[in-house]
Amino acid sequence: MKQYQRSFIDFLVKSGALTFGDFTTKSGRKTPYFVNMGNFNLGSAISRLGDFYADHIVSSGLKSLNVVFGPAYKGIPLAISTAEALNRNHKMDIPFSFNRKEAKEHGDAGMLVGSKLGSSSKVVIVEDVITAGTTMREVVPLMSSFGVKEILGVVIAVDRSEKGTADLSAVQEAEQSLGLKIFPIVTARDIIEHLSAENESGFRLNQDLRGRMENYLEQYGV
Repeated sequence: MKQYQRSFIDFLVKSGALTFGDFTTKSGRKTPYFVNMGNFNLGSAISRLGDFYADHIVSSGLKSLNVVFGPAYKGIPLAISTAEALNRNHKMDIPFSFNRKEAKEHGDAGMLVGSKLGSSSKVVIVEDVITAGTTMREVVPLMSSFGVKEILGVVIAVDRSEKGTADLSAVQEAEQSLGLKIFPIVTARDIIEHLSAENESGFRLNQDLRGRMENYLEQYGV
């Protein structure tokens, strides 16, 4: 892991977006940890979150982008904060765009807000997590409808690294079915590695909790 990825895990813990205990996922799986990106509801938090997304875009070799796109609704603040962070931290003045759930028929009409999309667009999509890939299955046809030929990738916060509907992970299923490349800032195994040693978050996995997380990934992981 690079330093910004380690700092991101610390940030998830400190902000309360990453918590540990006994949780049940939508699929009915009992999990010892939970990631809730909805906890980033302060200006300072969403600004810092944009820093990590921008760092990961640059680190992942996606610097040729010319649009940051955020799918409604959770992707909207991510797109704005990421574009701002690219400008502030990396001197890259990149437009952002996001979609409406329903087309507006007056004034600034249409499905998009922000930068227009077209055949010359090189898009990076920013999302919080990918579970069933439902949002991406809506966004990819939308991109095509505007003539977009190049989606450079999708940046997400955390890849839980666990099976989707079959033997592939949810992220791998989305990559395969949609022809996208997905770039998680960190994975579940990164989290275990980082929090098993001294770190800046003030929280360290004890032997029991680390064992539970490893057992979970052994059962459901890929």
